Amino acid sequence: MDGGFRGRVHRVSKISGETGFMADNQNSSDAPVEKAAPCAGNQTEKSFRNSAIFSPVGKYDECNECSGKVIYDFAKSFDKSARRWELIVYPSLFAFIILAMYGFFLIFSLTQDIRIMASAIDPQMGFNMGSLSSNVGMLSNNVELMSTHLEYISDNMETMSVDMQNMADSIETMSGKVTFMANSVGDMEKSVQGMSKSVLEMNATMDGMSRKLNTLTPMAQNLQGITQAVHSMTGTVHAMGRDMNGATRPMSFINRFMPW
Repeated sequence: MDGGFRGRVHRVSKISGETGFMADNQNSSDAPVEKAAPCAGNQTEKSFRNSAIFSPVGKYDECNECSGKVIYDFAKSFDKSARRWELIVYPSLFAFIILAMYGFFLIFSLTQDIRIMASAIDPQMGFNMGSLSSNVGMLSNNVELMSTHLEYISDNMETMSVDMQNMADSIETMSGKVTFMANSVGDMEKSVQGMSKSVLEMNATMDGMSRKLNTLTPMAQNLQGITQAVHSMTGTVHAMGRDMNGATRPMSFINRFMPW
């Protein structure tokens, strides 16, 4: 920054025609300033050669050296103010760099402490975090699938609302039919009461029939005798079967020698 300001001062001094004077005072900004000639008595040929730049147009003709001195004093004061700002800016910049480095160190220390703490809490934190990320991905896919299913359910709910309306109409029709059925059941109850009377009459008739069947006891005894005779006949037929079996054995022996 110092070199830049001095370069600007050097260029200004070149424009004003004071190049030699600036070259003597460039290395020391605090050196005493030489007093320039008050007016055109000490003007040189070089100053008059550059007078077209700073000479005002009109009836006021100022000396070039006085204007160059004013510009040089302004440049020198500007250089001093720049030096004062350098005393503020450079330490501030250095302090900012130190603070930035310290901030990065704190962030690095914090990350190290967090890593150590995570390792102390769960040594497999990285693997578990990977599993967590995969599970979160699966959860997001499931949530997306669930949203699709919810949309499908909402569509089905619209259809279900129409079906419920039809069901309400059907239930209303059914209620009318149930009322008619209740009336029919009332008529049926009256018919059942008449049927119960008929059953009572039938029971009375069956009692009379049972009394008449009790008079058939001798016939039952005769049937018992017939049953015994049938049993004896069955034994006789069984003995006849055994005798026929014994008679067929010689015939089977003879059949072996016959040509047919």
